[in-house]
Amino acid sequence: MLRPDLPTRAGFDSDHPLAMGAVGRDGPAISHLGDLAALLPKEASVPVVIASDATGPWILAMLAAWAERSPEGASALQGALCNDAIRICQGPASPAWSAEAALDLAADTLSWSRRALPQMRGARLPVAAPMDGDPVLPLAMALQSGLALLAATSRRERPQHLFAAAEGIEFVMPGDTLGDRAAGAYLAQLWHALLTERYGAGFAPREDLVLYSDEKGPGFAGISPPEIDVLRATLARREAEGTFTCDHGPLQIAPPSPATDTAGEAGPERNAALARWRQERDGNAVQKSLLALREAAKRGINVMGPSVACAKAGVTTGEWAAVLAAALPARSRPVSHAQPMPPADLALAQARLQQAAQGLARPVTLLLVRPGLDGRPWIEHPVFRAAKDCGVDIRDPGARLSPATITQAVSRERPHVLIFCLASTQSAQMTTSILVDLQKAGFGSIPVLGFIASGEEWLGLEEFAGSMTLRNIGETTAPALLDDLANLIISRRSASN
Repeated sequence: MLRPDLPTRAGFDSDHPLAMGAVGRDGPAISHLGDLAALLPKEASVPVVIASDATGPWILAMLAAWAERSPEGASALQGALCNDAIRICQGPASPAWSAEAALDLAADTLSWSRRALPQMRGARLPVAAPMDGDPVLPLAMALQSGLALLAATSRRERPQHLFAAAEGIEFVMPGDTLGDRAAGAYLAQLWHALLTERYGAGFAPREDLVLYSDEKGPGFAGISPPEIDVLRATLARREAEGTFTCDHGPLQIAPPSPATDTAGEAGPERNAALARWRQERDGNAVQKSLLALREAAKRGINVMGPSVACAKAGVTTGEWAAVLAAALPARSRPVSHAQPMPPADLALAQARLQQAAQGLARPVTLLLVRPGLDGRPWIEHPVFRAAKDCGVDIRDPGARLSPATITQAVSRERPHVLIFCLASTQSAQMTTSILVDLQKAGFGSIPVLGFIASGEEWLGLEEFAGSMTLRNIGETTAPALLDDLANLIISRRSASN
């Protein structure tokens, strides 16, 4: 499994300021073709499975450029690209471009790989393990991802190419138990039926459509697969709500594995090597290839051919991603699907906040600060929806901002409370720098609430003992958040008096 570090998956080179603290932490840093070549076996025929989130198409393009140098050629490449656009847009390495653009890019990758890399699967879609013993939702989510990808492909490809593209899609069950096998059979049966219904005859049933993971875990063990009609109904509901509806539950953030949490900083040698790479390549070839990539993205032309040309010219991961971010539609603000608070709880919370807000010249204003590379929209979390229901003005300047830009946002918005979203060790490290900058700029009196989802052992939270109130977002209820806000506002008023 080729899974780069978070900066690479999010589209940043290892010497970018936002990569600080995350370089090589959970995988290798891959900034250019030379980095990738150093990781790969000499034979192009060795199977490679790519899991690179937003930059998956770019890693695949570099892999194709590398394979062209071998005697076997790119057509000998084997393996798969984990290319679930819906899941990627909901993850920490989500792209800067819109969800619809991410689907189009995945469709480009799928159709191009079937023509240029016939032994590579262009879209491997994972099926999540059942939650609370319910197998319906994970199966419906996987089917929704596959159907959305094929629909995007049908918009961008000629009809005769759709059958070949469908051959590049495969699903992976979370285990290999009898329950997984039964659920996989249901998924394959419904998949074939849906393709026939939506696109006509010609899609032959495939024995290789569903794979089964050998990883240890419960999977679908002991779970009876749902009735086809129930699965159809759930899928129809999700598609009616919108392609990128997320009902995974509260935002979950996992700490880095202790086994891989040994790096994090790009050392002087790596930064110097990256600088030499940029200096020694043909600058004209780089600019021409990036211009071709930009034009293809803006005109809706398949970007994979230009991406391979970029790889050969020596373009870096950050350059490739920056061009696409500028050429493709930007990601829109998410729509929260959280349930509102019960009326009784809402009334109590509103009364508490009204008491705290007495004397304020404007509604209670929060500023969400998301340090580091995690691009997930925290504002979707139910506790923030509850705060908005109580009249709190929540402002989110966006993800992946530099400390200086965050300080500017604080100066512009003048919030009553700052909320730091601590999604990783990297975000905690950057928070330290931001708090220092805010203190120097005269904003040290604004109370700070920090949301984490794991323990102190990996975040080093002892640094924040006197500077913020810390809470676990997985355990925080809406009333608890609102009570924290009221206490922080009252404390600030008392301190100022």
